[in-house]
Amino acid sequence: MTPLRLSALFLFLMNTAGLLLHSQLIPRGRIRAGMFCFYTNLSNLLLTVYELLLFCAGFAPDGRLWAALTDVRLSCAMALCIWVTHLIYQFVLVPYEKRKGLKFADFGGNFGNICVHYLTPLLAVAQWLFLADKTGLSLLCAVWWLALPLLYAAFSLLRASGGKPIGHTGLLYPYPFLDLKRLGWGGLLRNTAVLLVLFFLLGCVLVGLGALIGQSL
Repeated sequence: MTPLRLSALFLFLMNTAGLLLHSQLIPRGRIRAGMFCFYTNLSNLLLTVYELLLFCAGFAPDGRLWAALTDVRLSCAMALCIWVTHLIYQFVLVPYEKRKGLKFADFGGNFGNICVHYLTPLLAVAQWLFLADKTGLSLLCAVWWLALPLLYAAFSLLRASGGKPIGHTGLLYPYPFLDLKRLGWGGLLRNTAVLLVLFFLLGCVLVGLGALIGQSL
């Protein structure tokens, strides 16, 4: 088994366990209502499915599925997608909640929380940096990847337009920086622009790191 397939199997098993705990399916026997309205959980679920498919596709390494999943544009997009989960959580959400005087589950929380916000994102980025093919990346890729935050922002606004809170949280919007009711359109568009710039810059960082590591191998 190649190191990439082995890492895919490990990430799939670890993150599945993390999601089961974070969703409260274990130990309560049911998934938290509204869980998949949050970017964290969607990105982790997407990565879990990707890693499972990557492992299975390795049984036929000359097949189309393996070629598609190891395509540098897709594999790097997956790393970027989950890396953003960690960065937003650690450097935006945790400080925001602490400023409000709330006890927030930063590093030191339960395994499910640590897994989806820390272990999986950082290991997925390491998987891409050290095991994935990195030929053919360009800054144009970082532009195309902006579709990810745009799609999520559109999903959040459309879901909130129905006026139904997310599960038992009482929240209409999943994150304070997407709260149209509180921010107004001006504030929302400003926050969205900042997020897009940051997402693009992070994409550029991965493109640059990929180029450097690719040259050294």
